[in-house]
Amino acid sequence: MKRLLTVCFAMLITVSIMLTGCGTTIVERELSCYRGEEEKPDGSILYNTALFYDNEVQQGFPDPQVLDDTARSGYYYLYGTSSGFFTMRSKNLTEWENVGPVFNQSQTKEVERCTSAHMWAPEVVYEDGTYYLFFSATPEADDSIDEAAAGVAGVGLYNIYVATSSKPDGPFTMVNFKDENLPEKTRHDFNTETNVEITEEQALSGEYAYVKEDSEYYKAAFPHYFAKYCLFSPDELSKVLQRRGVTAGSSEKPNALYWGCIDPHPFVDPRNGDKYLYFKVEPDTFSFNLIMYVKMTDWLTPDWTHSDYLIMNGYYTLADWENDENKGVSYEQTVVNEAPCMLYHEDANGTGKFYLTYSVNDATSSNYQVCTAIADKPDGPFRKLTEEEGGRLLTSITTESMTVSGTGHHSFMTIGDQLFIIYHRHKDYSAGGTDRYTAADEVKWITVKDKDGADLDVPYVNGPTDSIQPQPAAFSGYKNIAGEANITASGAQNLDAVTDGLLSIHKTANETFMSYIPETIIASTTTFTFEFAEARNARAVMIYNSAFEDFVFRNVSRIEFLLADGSTRVVRDVTFDIKHNGETGGADGNSLLLVKSGAAAFIEFYDINVKSVKVTVDVPEGQESVGISEIRILGK
Repeated sequence: MKRLLTVCFAMLITVSIMLTGCGTTIVERELSCYRGEEEKPDGSILYNTALFYDNEVQQGFPDPQVLDDTARSGYYYLYGTSSGFFTMRSKNLTEWENVGPVFNQSQTKEVERCTSAHMWAPEVVYEDGTYYLFFSATPEADDSIDEAAAGVAGVGLYNIYVATSSKPDGPFTMVNFKDENLPEKTRHDFNTETNVEITEEQALSGEYAYVKEDSEYYKAAFPHYFAKYCLFSPDELSKVLQRRGVTAGSSEKPNALYWGCIDPHPFVDPRNGDKYLYFKVEPDTFSFNLIMYVKMTDWLTPDWTHSDYLIMNGYYTLADWENDENKGVSYEQTVVNEAPCMLYHEDANGTGKFYLTYSVNDATSSNYQVCTAIADKPDGPFRKLTEEEGGRLLTSITTESMTVSGTGHHSFMTIGDQLFIIYHRHKDYSAGGTDRYTAADEVKWITVKDKDGADLDVPYVNGPTDSIQPQPAAFSGYKNIAGEANITASGAQNLDAVTDGLLSIHKTANETFMSYIPETIIASTTTFTFEFAEARNARAVMIYNSAFEDFVFRNVSRIEFLLADGSTRVVRDVTFDIKHNGETGGADGNSLLLVKSGAAAFIEFYDINVKSVKVTVDVPEGQESVGISEIRILGK
């Protein structure tokens, strides 16, 4: 970094330009700055990591969740799918350092058998000195189980477990729900005795988890060694599923089903402190996916009187599924609805809504993406947003990216005044698969018209980006101050778009939704003037390009700063870096074939006190117009 600063910030170079007119001589000083001219050994751009980050840096895990532990340890902790579960920590959400494995490596052989395969998607929540680690895993098969007598298979497909620790980096120890040291309300008391016959009326009353053999009904038996470690008492979860008609086996021979649960997500209602756990149910038939919830008395005690389904794959509402009507969701191509995460947001009128974000489609494909459903309460009923409303929250498909794919499993984190989505994506765009890493992009709230024409706030991701972006302002100390200035630009269309905080990312998204994220359009060389009521401290300028290759600018011919002392500083010919932010080709070798999502021309300089900033953008020769997504001035 010292080398970067030395290269970038040499002493100011004074350039005197004599302009005669009315006997006036104007002296301009060129501002020494860094424009991203240096490269790292791997060929990527060298940049100041205290001010910027880049999602091309591959780090972290698949299925990432971030815990804000800054009030206790000073760090954000990152958890994700990895063998034995590892964690990383960060001060800024963008640079992560390894901490190590979090799972207690000296647990019993029985616990090891419980987590023998598919340890997936851990999420951690903190309360009163204890960290609770929720995760799913497939246990080793219990060969001692007589399935004919128990009615339930000896292998559990994706059980949800919970482990606890006094530290965010562990070691975490699995909870045994038969442990007599637990409060009585938390201990599980499920049936382990086989061949306990009940009447059909009892079975269908919903009071029992049951199995059916021929015309006889029996209490479901759970003598499995791993059952006592499951967060969900197997008979209680089975009763919820059976009331909804979800069982193992066939309709003629239905059996209880208590596994097939993954992606647990703990959530606290910010209005009243109520606790919820959201998770996906995936039966062993893989014929459908659903996301359901259970209210938690505490983080070890589900309240099964408050539990139900929330969304079902292929339907915009649960009522549609129940009535078997209106099947088909435009952005869902498979049966996958998974990786639930919950946001609460109040609009300008103080009306609050709950936003259930979740992943759809095949996780190994480029079409894996995050979508949004809304409700007035954390337990629903939820409605999936249409594409016109912004139902696709995070996707690479509509960006036509050739570098980013598989933007799925995610969590959210607020740092300072900014909201970020932390998500995984494929390490190799062309290969896809399960090799994934962690990325982060900012989330903004925008107001759209819902399906009935009413105003509705929805989240919008400035991403997925694959280019230099500003660090969270709470970490870097520099925020975007461009929107606080008075802005003028003669002839520019949609001028407000240049400071609306929204990056133009999508090329093929729904046209109605794209109208909420316009670009500022210029038809000739145009100067954007930002005048501040009082002098402000500035550190960098970023000019974000169009998402569309036919409207990309190649050069910013001039950036002028009027300082508080009345002097002027100038930077000339800041080019948009096609080498790192795009791809050229065609007959002349200079045709732009690809522009990366969220790419900008940028300059960084030592802090200066400015009264105004003027940015002059050129329209390339032979091009009718240019689209500008944003102009950001990073300052204080």
